[in-house]
Amino acid sequence: MKKLNVNIVNQLKDNYSYIIYDKDNPNVSIIDPAESQNHINFIKQNNLLLENILITHLHEDHISGIEGLIKVFPSAKIFAPSKLNSFSTSIIKEGDIINTAINEFIVLETPGHTLDHIILHDSHNKILFSGDTLFRLGCGRVFEGTYDQMHNSLKKINSLEDDTTIYCGHEYTI
Repeated sequence: MKKLNVNIVNQLKDNYSYIIYDKDNPNVSIIDPAESQNHINFIKQNNLLLENILITHLHEDHISGIEGLIKVFPSAKIFAPSKLNSFSTSIIKEGDIINTAINEFIVLETPGHTLDHIILHDSHNKILFSGDTLFRLGCGRVFEGTYDQMHNSLKKINSLEDDTTIYCGHEYTI
């Protein structure tokens, strides 16, 4: 399996979304789309096809782009830790494996920011999408969960391979 490409999509004021792709396969996955148009433009300009939308948690700044994406790519599958109103959703939880056309994600539950927050780990490509569990140079905010839950979630991330590249959901250090 080849190393995947990760296109970082800046959104809103300080959010990141990601397009995961392989130049030899037209299928892509998008993680946490807050907006849709930049994703749509990238996919169309590169003759790609949206296979999956993967959600780490249900805050609006991570899901508000889904509707625009589904209008253009109605066959895309949505994976999230909880049901999304008005969208068919595959519910994911600790230990689930999401097999895409180009990689495999292992789902890890990381409560703290929200009670149902998950992260997506691809151990083969050594990449992790942390949503709002981990921010660049810091941990996420605790909203629904407890500080003990967040601490345990951070320990879970810390137990992964040291050479894992982490992609966070926000940039608050600039």
